[in-house]
Amino acid sequence: MTQQPDQTPIPLPRARVTVKDVAARAGVSTAAVSQALNGRGALSADTRQRILDAATELGYSPDRYAAALRRGRTLSIGYVASPPLDPVREATQAQYAMRQLSALVDAAAAHHFTVTVIPYARPELLRSARVDAVYAPDARESDPLLAIAAAQSIPVITNDLPLPPDAGMWIRTGYEDAATAALDLLAASGATNIGLLTGEPGLPRLEIGESVYQQWCASRGQAPIVARVDAASLELAGSIRELLLHGVDGLFSFAQEGPRLFLDLAALDVVLPRDLQLVALCLHDCALNRRLSVTHVCVHPELAPALLFPELVNALETASTPSSPVVLPWELEGGSTTRATPSRIRRDDGVPRASVQANVP
Repeated sequence: MTQQPDQTPIPLPRARVTVKDVAARAGVSTAAVSQALNGRGALSADTRQRILDAATELGYSPDRYAAALRRGRTLSIGYVASPPLDPVREATQAQYAMRQLSALVDAAAAHHFTVTVIPYARPELLRSARVDAVYAPDARESDPLLAIAAAQSIPVITNDLPLPPDAGMWIRTGYEDAATAALDLLAASGATNIGLLTGEPGLPRLEIGESVYQQWCASRGQAPIVARVDAASLELAGSIRELLLHGVDGLFSFAQEGPRLFLDLAALDVVLPRDLQLVALCLHDCALNRRLSVTHVCVHPELAPALLFPELVNALETASTPSSPVVLPWELEGGSTTRATPSRIRRDDGVPRASVQANVP
């Protein structure tokens, strides 16, 4: 027996309820509806309530995007990701960029914004992009994007790159302060020859870490001892041996996270903190660092979008200059890989707070 196709009619989509529909239901003008919905005008309380009731009955919701366009806004923010520096680092950079983009999409959606991705290699596309602002976390002063944005009067948001007030706003990610706190902790723990493990230059955040280390060494009269590790960490053991050959008794890792270092040092028969004291930068392995009791400093660049959006939206709505910098939190958490450990250092308001105590075996 042949089965007959389902003859149930497909319901047609309902037409969008407009301001005219609300005005007709309430018996008022469209101007009165606009005043009632936006809390403006000199309408009587009864008229205002009648309009609001009509809007609710009809299921009216304002078209945010149409309203934004009338105000010269787009409710979209641009995002510029750095290009891969080389094939080896492509996967690592893509993972980092995806976390940032995902956080930006979530924060944008919470404020009824969409996100427009602009290729780093095509900054001229910003001229035709319909965006209210553009977030370029890895921008440098020499990037053409900044000049194009200024010419188009598009505010730019950057990470760790201070901008003139009329150019946009910038994020203080905490890399600089966190690196200083890590080095200070190693010194407070008794380390006198502190080395830095970092990646190949090219990424602004890595350059921040090395710059802080170089300045810190200069202020202490210590010769810098820097070892670099490739992005795939294939030569990590060799980089560690290089530092040990230079007699380092303290190590700050700005490129490799704590768990991998902890295991590799154990494989080299390095006893922490007897032979070497270790503090590692942490971006996403905080739970494992705690489990292994690795002293680590955490930064949270993924929090930037959620913290910048309220200030950005307020500046756009009021045509005012946004406040900068937006300061991100960071934490230095003690473990058994340093002889002294902070009970906790946390900076979420621009003011470091800490107490340090000795690690007792």
